[in-house]
Amino acid sequence: MNMKKLPVDVLIAKRRILMLCAAMVTMAFGASAQDTLSPAQMRVDFAYMMEQYERIHPNPTWSLGRERYNELKQQTLARLDRPMPLLDFWRIIARWNQYFDGHTHVGFPPTAPQMPEGMMVFPPYSIVQYRDGKLRFSSYDGMPDSLRGCEITSIDGHPATEIVDSILPYISHESEAYLNTIILRSLYFYYNLFYGYSPQMTFAYRTAGGERSVVLDRRILYEWLVQVDDKGNIGGTGPRDIPWHFSIFPEQGVALFEFNSCGPNDKFPQFDSVVAACIDSVNHYGINHLFVDISYNGGGNDAFCKRFLCHLDGLTDKVAAMDMTDTEMGTIAHPEEKRVKMFFYPKNPSYGGKLYFIQSQFTYSAAILLANMAKQYRLGPVIGEETGGLTTTFTRHNPISLPNSGLTFYCSDKQFRHIGTTGPHGVLPDIPLEIGYKYLFRSFTVEELQKMITMSNQKDSNS
Repeated sequence: MNMKKLPVDVLIAKRRILMLCAAMVTMAFGASAQDTLSPAQMRVDFAYMMEQYERIHPNPTWSLGRERYNELKQQTLARLDRPMPLLDFWRIIARWNQYFDGHTHVGFPPTAPQMPEGMMVFPPYSIVQYRDGKLRFSSYDGMPDSLRGCEITSIDGHPATEIVDSILPYISHESEAYLNTIILRSLYFYYNLFYGYSPQMTFAYRTAGGERSVVLDRRILYEWLVQVDDKGNIGGTGPRDIPWHFSIFPEQGVALFEFNSCGPNDKFPQFDSVVAACIDSVNHYGINHLFVDISYNGGGNDAFCKRFLCHLDGLTDKVAAMDMTDTEMGTIAHPEEKRVKMFFYPKNPSYGGKLYFIQSQFTYSAAILLANMAKQYRLGPVIGEETGGLTTTFTRHNPISLPNSGLTFYCSDKQFRHIGTTGPHGVLPDIPLEIGYKYLFRSFTVEELQKMITMSNQKDSNS
């Protein structure tokens, strides 16, 4: 009996093992099928993405023209000719980000590798500059003299040109100023995606004395620029951490309002109080030179700009701000076109002295509206660099899930064209002045502000 049962028991055991193996294989193939997309699935997703883009976006071919747009669509479809992982599919269709506006983009894939806890994120955007097509160490006071301004030739053995070239296809770059800043923002994310994470990185760089290298870790990089406590926690970066701040220099007759943010929306009362206190102090001391610093204002709600302008003496009650195309209003075939006007209700105290506006390649979105209005309505000279954001802007992000991959496509449905501007560029300064990162971690000094006054007076006398 036992001899007859033994084969049955063995058979049952083998069957159980086979069933378990089959289940494991099924699970393995199930995971593989979930992470790998067929050419048909990818082509459906890409076609759906472009169909929604053409249906929703106010100006789909604004950066390419119809012929080049259709050519690139066909080239993308041709690349979807084999099964591939989700991340590889994303890398193909995310190349369209360079042709979309600054807000329309293919979202980051959920399968992207996550940064391990405590790992270094490269680069802390403040220690690297992208200038003249090259990566360089920044020229901050906190940086060692031996590194300031030096060209970075490679990072962990990857040539700097390769790093930049590998990132460019995935980002939107519309103006030269926008390109410079978006390269740095993208390096922050994409370097780690393409090259992996490391607690330390070896930077090769070029000096007058030849090629050198330095190994840097996250703490060292941040210690140069920001506060790091004894436990290694990264602290604030100084005045730019504060959304709005003003400084008064009575003896020099100069005041500075640092307008670092157009938000958050629940802080309107606090903003109104800060602006009122600034104007009240300026009037009290009889100051006739007020600087509005939006050089690191990334935008937000343009109502903050409007609330500031309400304190200016002499601004008309109603001004044209921009023309708008809105596909959400009316119909997709005939989107609503209208001129947006801003109404100003004068507030006390009001300022009637001379205004100066400071902008940079880091000025974006709603802050661009303030800079452009300063130029169009001659509120005061605009000093600095071309803004990073453009004067033709697209807003809102309609999240659209692609049916097979699950990737999210974010599409704008509203276009603004700022009054008095044409072409794909930002607000151009009246008085050019290099800003860059130099003032990211400190305020402009009174001496620097006085030099700007001198530059403005010279420009007035020459015109």
